[in-house]
Amino acid sequence: MKLIVEQLELTLTRERWPKEQPFEPALVKPKSKLEKGNWLVLAAPLEPGGVPEWARAGGDDYVRIPLFPYDLNPSADLALAFMLQLGLSCAGHLPGQVTDFFVVTGTPVELLYDPDTNINTGLKYWVGFAVIVA
Repeated sequence: MKLIVEQLELTLTRERWPKEQPFEPALVKPKSKLEKGNWLVLAAPLEPGGVPEWARAGGDDYVRIPLFPYDLNPSADLALAFMLQLGLSCAGHLPGQVTDFFVVTGTPVELLYDPDTNINTGLKYWVGFAVIVA
């Protein structure tokens, strides 16, 4: 299995987003002739240990990989553990043999602060997943 990590610039995406629509960022990428197989994308946010909702990407030449926000603990070890649990939850519920696993991260990660104390309470991290199954 090949692991591919790509980034989506959130600041610019948010600036260009229509103000009257909810912010739902996604990476849109062309399907390469080298990337044959059935494309599945994570279609809804996932809780660690939950069952992912996979959606088939359409039959056109592009795939849309939506990013979902996750509020992470401000402690780096717990934030990384959450993301590891999330990735394993995805990997544990894949229908078929995965040839490519795409991780799309939103950058920059947003710091969350308590408005009264100005203490960091966590991170808002945007991430999306897609896979190609044989």
